[in-house]
Amino acid sequence: MDFTFHPSTFLDAKVSLFENVYSQIPMKTITLRQWIFNKNETLISKVDKIRTEGNDDLKRTLPCITGSGVIIGDREDQNLKNHNGFIIIDIDHKDNIHLKDDFFELKEKVFNDLKEICYAGLSVRGKGYYLIIRIENPKRHKEYFEHLSNWFKDAEDINIDTSTRNISRLRIFSVDDNPYINEKAVALKESILGQNEKSSVSKSIYSSKNDLTELVEKIEASGISIAPSYEEYLKLAIVFHSEQGENGRGLYHRVCSLDSKYDSKDCDIQFDKVSKRDYTRCTKGTLLHLMKKYNVI
Repeated sequence: MDFTFHPSTFLDAKVSLFENVYSQIPMKTITLRQWIFNKNETLISKVDKIRTEGNDDLKRTLPCITGSGVIIGDREDQNLKNHNGFIIIDIDHKDNIHLKDDFFELKEKVFNDLKEICYAGLSVRGKGYYLIIRIENPKRHKEYFEHLSNWFKDAEDINIDTSTRNISRLRIFSVDDNPYINEKAVALKESILGQNEKSSVSKSIYSSKNDLTELVEKIEASGISIAPSYEEYLKLAIVFHSEQGENGRGLYHRVCSLDSKYDSKDCDIQFDKVSKRDYTRCTKGTLLHLMKKYNVI
């Protein structure tokens, strides 16, 4: 695989165009600009129909691209001749039901704050997103994918579609009348690969310098309850126990006490339950997600 250096704008990155999902040989090479801003009325009409009817058969007739570069020969990873310096990931609603209505505001509340994201738009069904992200070393494409998968989960509680990790994976034509576009996006550095830090994309608030105590102080200063529902109340208990064990109990009380329903005895009972069941699925990233959700940060 050759490496084509990043163009000055991601819109000029070259990709292979395929007739549909069944095609193994590309029809031609085009740019992401031609792909994203394609105004073909027949294709747009098909997308509208798919979103209205959920017609998978029609979806499979739409043209596709290999978003990370140009394929020579059969559509297989080893036949990617030129990597364009970008990686595309999918985020589907069905994998993120837990985000509820927040899922449909990710462009405005999450994606536009990440300076490595060049593009965020709706998927063909309109029930998910696809992101185009600039990466520094395309030869480590799959490692970047794994890193992004872990980062989005830890920092924003977002699950990305892991079936899209292959370089030759097809991106089906879609339409978004209000995409997020950043032609000045920076490259996701190679140095972050292999690190265990959960905060290595671009938001300063996710810096490792922001320990739990500092974050709790930010919440207290805001006076905002970030756990008005039982589900969030439980998540906070898991966060503080998984991050600090018994030492997290006091921080848990400090955050919960900002809610009008706060009961110190119930708070202790909840923390005790979590400690016995050894939950691990919520981390500091979950706390940050709730802080962002309720406009603390």
